[in-house]
Amino acid sequence: MKDILDYKAVGSRVRERRMKLNLTQEQLAEKANISPAFVGHIERGEKKASLETMSRLVMALGTTMDYLVLGINCRCDQQTCELYNDLQELLDSYGKGMQSRRMP
Repeated sequence: MKDILDYKAVGSRVRERRMKLNLTQEQLAEKANISPAFVGHIERGEKKASLETMSRLVMALGTTMDYLVLGINCRCDQQTCELYNDLQELLDSYGKGMQSRRMP
């Protein structure tokens, strides 16, 4: 079965966004709580990231899933943006809890 997603394109968007933010792979890995090697694999389209990992990358890169996965820049109305901001706050607080459980 052929993949529906273009993982090389996803990786290119991750790399493009990371570079726009002047982050190294190591810095992005730290923010997303994944290994630097895995960031490299994702950027080259060599490995598929789980939904959870993609969510972590979205948060770390300050972008949307639509952009990373499909290359679509969405504009939203006020109600949608408020919902997104509420969700982002919940994810951020969840991420802080995850960091405290992180392995050294």
